[in-house]
Amino acid sequence: METASSSKRPRCRSELAPDKNAYIHYSRSHRDGVVAAHLSWSVQQVSSELGRQWKALTAAERKSWIELAQFDKARFHTEACQQIRKQQADGQPAQLSIKRKKQANEPRQPDTAYICFWKSRRPEVVAANPSLGAQLVSKEVARQWRALSDSERQVWEDMATKDKLRFQEEIARMHPTLAAAPQSLSAVSAPLKDPFAPKPAKTGFQLFMSHNRESFTLLNMTINDFRTEMSQLWKRLSDVDKNEWYELATQDEQRYEREVNAYKLPAYMNSEAQRAHERIDELKGLTRGDPRAPRLPRNSYSVYLSTKRQEMAAQHPNHKNSQIMREIGIAWKALSDVERALYQRKAEEDVERFRAEMEAHLAQQQEGHHGAANHDQHDQQLSVVHEKVKARVVGRKQRKVIPPRRPKTAYNLMYMSKRTELLATYQMSHNECSALCGRLWRQMPEEEREPYKRMAAEDKRRYEVELEIYSAEVSQSSEGVLRDSAGSTSVIVDRPCE
Repeated sequence: METASSSKRPRCRSELAPDKNAYIHYSRSHRDGVVAAHLSWSVQQVSSELGRQWKALTAAERKSWIELAQFDKARFHTEACQQIRKQQADGQPAQLSIKRKKQANEPRQPDTAYICFWKSRRPEVVAANPSLGAQLVSKEVARQWRALSDSERQVWEDMATKDKLRFQEEIARMHPTLAAAPQSLSAVSAPLKDPFAPKPAKTGFQLFMSHNRESFTLLNMTINDFRTEMSQLWKRLSDVDKNEWYELATQDEQRYEREVNAYKLPAYMNSEAQRAHERIDELKGLTRGDPRAPRLPRNSYSVYLSTKRQEMAAQHPNHKNSQIMREIGIAWKALSDVERALYQRKAEEDVERFRAEMEAHLAQQQEGHHGAANHDQHDQQLSVVHEKVKARVVGRKQRKVIPPRRPKTAYNLMYMSKRTELLATYQMSHNECSALCGRLWRQMPEEEREPYKRMAAEDKRRYEVELEIYSAEVSQSSEGVLRDSAGSTSVIVDRPCE
């Protein structure tokens, strides 16, 4: 006979168990103890008591539960990556069968047959036995459910089927593609972050803002207005007052250095998925200064931008580039997680493309270094053989051919001319400085832009001249290598005649 527990929604074997946060782990561990101590409490009262106990924990007492949650998150990332690789090997679309995040105004989930029976019988059991606790009431309802025959259960099965149809109709009216769309892979797209890692040091202005953050909650202003107000207050401070915050920033830098030196990477940060993310970051760093390196991978927004930019420009031919970018940004923010899943998958495919091409590029460079080393060793052996025939000729030291610096645009030149002044005046971050320069450039009239445009044109001519010289030097260097290779071959052929 079917039991009450067997009527619950079973988890598919291929479905991943989602990771749980620290509070869920704590609640599952202590719930039985709270229920045993208070048998008459309802489920809501037990949950409230667990929440009160969790809030009363100190940071040291919470640390073990946070670490347990991080291990669970690393487990989920590893299993998700394994499932995605298996799907790709089988030629299936990569998707994760995990619980989808509930959206606002989403209809209630359908009830099973046992839940329908439980909702109907529980008030009767409570009225007949008012002294029973919540756990004993549920056990009594489960006993009555197990005693039902198949024909008696059919009534509740029909109710569950009807409720399931209700849910499907409501979810289809709410969003037609919500039920049939594949799961988003954003759950494993971001690398893990250690919550106990050293916090980066703050600047004097950031410490000044943190000190005055309490006034932000008392005043009716947005975060941007608060930043503007703090920037104005900071500019009005004297050098003596600013030195106090600079000293605190120096102490914070020393604190950060001590914590970084004493920090040890925990075991949950050494998962396979985390190592893959770190390898991608390492490969991205190796592309700097290498003109032959493959193109960097694009994120999901860049993929969306490349597909919608021409379409948006055709729809709004009179719009400026800044207006088109603003419209695309608004459209991107309006997309749901399901609609973003397509661009997320394309971005992950581009990451795999970059990883494969970069690994091949590094392997080719390593082979070139080995070939150059063997070539130098072979040249040394040949010089010893011909030492008696002719005097050794010391060749010129070949100069390393460096590609020319790319030309700067008019906006780049304006940004470079104003960056130092803005950073020193407003004590802002580099991202804030870039945003401010962008606004200044968009508001700048054409007569003020003209000097930067002339400088950009001169820099472009400089680049074209240097590029021609660079191409000629590369061609000459390649011809020299071919001549040296041909000469070495002839020497090896003539060697038996000696």
